[in-house]
Amino acid sequence: MSERAQKAHRVLDVQRQLHRIEEWRMSDLQRRLDELEGEQQSLIRALNDDAALQGLFIDTMARRLRSLAEETTRVGRERDAQAARLAEHAARVACAERLCATLDWEAVRAGEKARLLDSIERHVGRATPASGKIVEG
Repeated sequence: MSERAQKAHRVLDVQRQLHRIEEWRMSDLQRRLDELEGEQQSLIRALNDDAALQGLFIDTMARRLRSLAEETTRVGRERDAQAARLAEHAARVACAERLCATLDWEAVRAGEKARLLDSIERHVGRATPASGKIVEG
């Protein structure tokens, strides 16, 4: 493998690692968003209950519901931005994969070319009775 191909494969490995990190960040944001939505649903269910002490906590629950909605919006925006970064990293990985495939193909092609030239030299390079008569000049 050529030095250029080795470097390209190292770049590909790094790009894949960066892509995995971005996927982890995306899953963390999605998990947090799911938690917030679950907490909002729990509060809404609690507000809909006909408990006797519910009236004492309505203001507190409403404030908490409002803060959860704001945080859900913020985390949703972060998730959308993360999705864009994830797509960008996926494109980088694809580009690095194409470069590695091209360089690998070129290495195979160069090896085939060298073998073909070697074979031609072996067959053409044989001494023949007439070959001594050719004068290069």
